[in-house]
Amino acid sequence: MTQVESEPQATVLCVDDEPSILKSLQRLFMGKSFNIQLATSGAAALEIMAKTPVQVIISDMRMPQMNGAQFLSEAAKLQPNSYRILMTGYADLASTVAAINIGKIHRYVQKPWDNTELLALVDEGLHYFRLLTANKLLTAKVAKQNRQLKELNHNLEQLVEQRTNQLIRTINQVKSLLADRETENNAILEVLYNIISINPQLSGDYARCVAKTSLELAQMAKLDEDLCHTIEQAGLYCELGKLSFSTTLLEKPMHKMVGAELNSYLKHPQLAEDILRPAVHLQPMIEVIVHQYEKFNGDGEPAQLSGRTIPVGSRILAVARDFWGLLFKQLNPRDMSHDEAYEFLKRQQGNSYDPDVIALLAELIKRNKKVAQAEPSNEGLTVDQVSVGMKLKRNLYNSRQMLMLPKGHVISQETIDKLNLYLTKHREVLRLVVE
Repeated sequence: MTQVESEPQATVLCVDDEPSILKSLQRLFMGKSFNIQLATSGAAALEIMAKTPVQVIISDMRMPQMNGAQFLSEAAKLQPNSYRILMTGYADLASTVAAINIGKIHRYVQKPWDNTELLALVDEGLHYFRLLTANKLLTAKVAKQNRQLKELNHNLEQLVEQRTNQLIRTINQVKSLLADRETENNAILEVLYNIISINPQLSGDYARCVAKTSLELAQMAKLDEDLCHTIEQAGLYCELGKLSFSTTLLEKPMHKMVGAELNSYLKHPQLAEDILRPAVHLQPMIEVIVHQYEKFNGDGEPAQLSGRTIPVGSRILAVARDFWGLLFKQLNPRDMSHDEAYEFLKRQQGNSYDPDVIALLAELIKRNKKVAQAEPSNEGLTVDQVSVGMKLKRNLYNSRQMLMLPKGHVISQETIDKLNLYLTKHREVLRLVVE
């Protein structure tokens, strides 16, 4: 249990050249929750203030050598935050006004004073001092936080520069690879999928779920076969740009991001475009990925497109992406059913999402009751059941969701030998769905 440190006891300084007045003030303040210091002259009072912090000063006006106004003026230079009260025993208005201006006093009282009024003034002065002190502490704290924020921003800039350089190296590597093997489009994409899947902060299973739902929604919208395939691919690689993110950013759910962090996160489609730009033949898929964060009401990015000026593939991908983002708890921390995830998205139709695509999602959920996820792992033949010449009907993934063989691959003896060698090393079950 942490002990809260109490404030130091306040000090009230009384200054008067008449000892009887000082004795009266001492009796008045006896038993109060502050210390009392007494001085018979302004010079003596200044000596006390040079050694001791004083919260409230009560000074007589008429004193020899240094009057109250002069003393309080010097006291204000020595301890500017102290609360200064002037006591005057004569009714000379002009002198009192001059004293207020010269001595920079906060309040004045006339002799003989009213005890209740004077006690109230002292309480007021102590409260005033505490407020000033708290304000200074708060200002210092804000200044410190501003310095820390400035340092953090500087470190963030360095990290961004480091990640940018890393991304440039990755882009250059991929460009070189694509320049040599541009015609092997499928092989390159399969490698990119495995790079996504092997990243511990990303999920191949999530990518496949998004791709499958994107395809189903595109087919229900009666889009042509090539466009449906493009949208399916965009769903599979919609997170490609996240490969340039720091581990800290990847580990943080999107629903916890704000400000600059969220803005950086929403740039990953443009990073994917940079990675894939050399593959001209993938431009239709790239366009779908780039515009996936456009909003139906025009508030999205990067181009602030609205309505049906947003590519249809991007409108479909946005719904499929966030539907599975909810189920994978990327966008909301609580567990959701398919119906709950749909209702969550439905509330944002017309703003973030295309109402027509939301309606298709409702139909898909109603039709299947459980939207098709990645292919079931218990379907298909084991390796010892397949024969040379069989053709894969589905992609073959291992237990880490990495792609081993693509759909359409024709089984050869070499394929069987390699799969058996893999099983010997990893001791897992592979299921091959063949035509």
